[in-house]
Amino acid sequence: MTYEEAVGRLLSLRGGEQAGMRPGLERIEALVEALGHPERRFQIVQVGGTNGKGSVSVMVASALQAAGLRVGLYTSPHLCSFRERIRVSSRAISREAVVEGVRELWPLIEPVDPTVFEAVTALALAHFARERVDLAVLEVGMGGRGDATTVGDPVVSVLSPIDFDHQAFLGWSLEEIAVEKVAIIRSGRGVAAAQAEVVTATLRRRAQAVGVPLWLEGAELSARVLARDLSGQRLRLAGPGFTLDDLFLPLLGAFQPQNALLAVAAVKALAFAGIRVPETRIRDGLARVRWPGRFELVGRSPWVVLDGAHNPAGAQALALSLRDAFGEQPKTVIVGVSRDKDKAGILKALTPVASRLIVTASRHPRATPPEELRAFLSPTEARVEMAHSVGEALSIALTPPRTPIICVTGSLFTVADVLTQSGGGGDIPCEIERGRDSVESLFS
Repeated sequence: MTYEEAVGRLLSLRGGEQAGMRPGLERIEALVEALGHPERRFQIVQVGGTNGKGSVSVMVASALQAAGLRVGLYTSPHLCSFRERIRVSSRAISREAVVEGVRELWPLIEPVDPTVFEAVTALALAHFARERVDLAVLEVGMGGRGDATTVGDPVVSVLSPIDFDHQAFLGWSLEEIAVEKVAIIRSGRGVAAAQAEVVTATLRRRAQAVGVPLWLEGAELSARVLARDLSGQRLRLAGPGFTLDDLFLPLLGAFQPQNALLAVAAVKALAFAGIRVPETRIRDGLARVRWPGRFELVGRSPWVVLDGAHNPAGAQALALSLRDAFGEQPKTVIVGVSRDKDKAGILKALTPVASRLIVTASRHPRATPPEELRAFLSPTEARVEMAHSVGEALSIALTPPRTPIICVTGSLFTVADVLTQSGGGGDIPCEIERGRDSVESLFS
């Protein structure tokens, strides 16, 4: 079996990724039981919420790795390579390990009939066990109660801001969505971002019901931006028993200070389990973190921003970040959105910051045709143009009237098209540590 064949087998399960959502724990529990319960061979930090899960996860992993721990990191979706989803000490799983893992897993597939995400989660857990990680950071795929990452007993559960997303699976009210997402709090310690009032009440009820101490932003936790420019941000982060002043975070975006607060609080909360990470190691870990496609600058002339905002809350945060970083300079926004997302809500949030708007479609099967996106916009809202690929959209953006800032957004799949183009189109994982990436500027 080749690497390409192994990945192809995984992505063929349950209709592929675009149709593979099926909440419930019975299938992942059957898989991990058949694999000898790999999730019991290391400690777990589980990260849920709606926006920012990946950023929090990579920061937690980087801080723990800086402290000398062997850390597994499981995130989704990937940008340039399937291998990005499963990492040990920042290194993507090897092609050989993917083949080995699929060979081990495949005899278990038919009787269980898992989704793509469930099978890949089992693959990741088994890989982490083989690699003898000390701790694994697992990013929730969707929801929480029925998500495949909700296995084992986490030492820390983290919840980023909870908002509307995947309503067809999680519920149509914010309270219903919150009930599903806060279910990851079930052991150890809980850490959560500031939330809407109904979500905060749901969080507190859940934590009390399962007896998990909870640190909440706005109560026990706080973050303050001391300075910000295009090189990064300097923050003051505080919580029970800790204050990190003038911490440097190279990640841009108005939403990242909150994510850094959650990550630092999660690392500090591990002390109850005997994992104490010195402040210097936390600073080192966060200073070298990179998270591709999340308010990432990949060009300077013009400035090119990549951001995978894929729901209205994420799009609103992106609009704020663009204004914070570039003020009122004219901006071209290239938008490609997946079919199952709130297209109108995303466009409504982004249109006010766009002096020029280009609607497009990624190469992913879930992409919305640009004609459908254009139908949501009136000609008076912005200068609206249409492109049938992300590459074509970039070419249009570089023609007059070219603006000093170009932003590509709407989904991680849209961002991935840019990054794979810059990397030559091969199966090359994006790096998540500064100083080791090889992605060159596309436009400078």
